Amino acid sequence: MGSTDNFAFLLPAIMLIFGCTFLVVRRQGLREAGCWAAAYFLGVAAFSMPLLSDLVSDSILSPIADALFVSAFYFYSGALLFRFGRPGFVRGRLVFCGLSVAATSYAALVAGNLPAELVINDLSCSVLLAFAVALSIRHARHLADRLLLVIAGLIVLDTVGRNIMLVFVMPSYGGTAEGFLSSNYDFMMQATASILSLLFGLSALGAVALDLIARYRDAADHDPLTGLLNRRGFDRVVADRATGAKAATGAVIICDIDDFKRVNDRFGHTCGDLVIRGLAEQLSARLPKGAFAARFGGEEFVAFLPEVEIAQAAAIANAIRLDFAAADRSAFGADQAITASFGVAEHRQGDRSLHEQIGRADIALYAAKEAGRNRVMLEGEPPRDLPGIRIASAV
Repeated sequence: MGSTDNFAFLLPAIMLIFGCTFLVVRRQGLREAGCWAAAYFLGVAAFSMPLLSDLVSDSILSPIADALFVSAFYFYSGALLFRFGRPGFVRGRLVFCGLSVAATSYAALVAGNLPAELVINDLSCSVLLAFAVALSIRHARHLADRLLLVIAGLIVLDTVGRNIMLVFVMPSYGGTAEGFLSSNYDFMMQATASILSLLFGLSALGAVALDLIARYRDAADHDPLTGLLNRRGFDRVVADRATGAKAATGAVIICDIDDFKRVNDRFGHTCGDLVIRGLAEQLSARLPKGAFAARFGGEEFVAFLPEVEIAQAAAIANAIRLDFAAADRSAFGADQAITASFGVAEHRQGDRSLHEQIGRADIALYAAKEAGRNRVMLEGEPPRDLPGIRIASAV
């Protein structure tokens, strides 16, 4: 068995493995992986055409392979465009593929011009991929994305360069299908396609895997009821923000729904969930840019406001308190006001971590509960009410 025969089996095997792998990933909900799977399965079919030469005439297999190749590159380009959030230009790319198939079929079946057929098909595939790379190059998010685009660019350069060298400069296949299958052109095409297909598949799989990992990490870091961070996610964001003394500079707000057990007991857990969501929405709406909040458990929330002084944080907490208490919940069965209490603390020079600040805010929160609930208390010894604000009595 010759080298070309080895590649004839190797390439479809490589592509089949990647196609099956992307199909499994697609089942995890990543639509982009479906495009990669389709592209690799079409590539398997295209590179498998020579294996059928004993059963079907080469003159028939050749235009079929051309159509499969350009279809595969339609999906390769679609996968890139989808990945980087670019417009799909589906109709335009389909029309281009149709014209390419018509041109290669004419060259193969009518004109009998194998060099023209090869050039049209190769350059059509290159144009599809180059188009996607050009639209996507400024939208790479991480190293895996950039590596994927680099390898896609190498595929384009390899295809164009191969045509220039082996079709125009030193044709070596004699102008026939039989000569092509035993030519240096076919050997180089199979060799470079094997290497680049492997690299392309690995880089695409790596980029998609990073997305999948990010999706699972995001789910693990967020509370499913409110969409806010959970405690694990809050700690990770704090750890990722910065290092050094300024990492925790800012203010912390802790809030807790007053008499929440009574809310659940009287109005039901569905109403209780809606109340929790309502407070989460108030936090998301009122917090300044750069701040982030988390549901620490049950009905308790913690927010960190970087570079915000305690007076401003207290004013924000009070605005949330007022909006939350004034919310109309009659639509889901709550016929009385539901309130929340707040504790606020700011960074101190001797703090070793944000959790020391959270601890002082928590003490202020409990002081607010003991003082009658539905109020904002600032850290101190003892904690004190928000100055200048008339606190409504607890309901």
